[in-house]
Amino acid sequence: MKRLLVVLPLLFGGCGGLLKSSSPPEIVYSPAVGATTALAPVLDAVLVIGRPDAAPGLDGDAIVLDLPDHRRERIAGARWAAPLPEMLQSHLVVALGARGGWRAVVSDRSAFNGAYLLQTEIRQFSADYGGSGQAPVVHVLLHAELGRLGDRSLVASLDAAGEARATADRQSAIVAAFDAALAAATDALGARAHAAGAASIIAPR
Repeated sequence: MKRLLVVLPLLFGGCGGLLKSSSPPEIVYSPAVGATTALAPVLDAVLVIGRPDAAPGLDGDAIVLDLPDHRRERIAGARWAAPLPEMLQSHLVVALGARGGWRAVVSDRSAFNGAYLLQTEIRQFSADYGGSGQAPVVHVLLHAELGRLGDRSLVASLDAAGEARATADRQSAIVAAFDAALAAATDALGARAHAAGAASIIAPR
């Protein structure tokens, strides 16, 4: 599974001494979208992905580490490519769109109308050290509500989780574990949202 890796230089040549910095370049990560099983049948409906809500401490661009004694820190010298809610929304649009199962998957910023809204809450998105002395385990927990946009009715409440242990206690391995945990949670969420949408189309309103 490949992930996008972007390095943002902090030294701007030719701009004088005011913009120079002795700090190392910050590494910016974005989660990968890997191959997965297609969803069927294709529903004749557009799914809108709302901007996710985030639990306290998870609404920024920090790559969060949960340490023993309830301490929380961020990986130094690295961050997500955008604040986590914005990044997850983009990820879900691309990932669920790639799986099919819907006529289209768009964000809530789209100019086109949708039939269903998937509103997500990020409850966990961190690497947990747990006091074991081992490489951390990444936990991703998403809660979502699927509803019809036409009558604003709730179709289903959904939970999806993923976890993966980093292969080593280093930055690249921890980010790879985030990729794996998010992929598992996204796959589960996509399948459950599609199943609920299909059932709501068949069932009488």
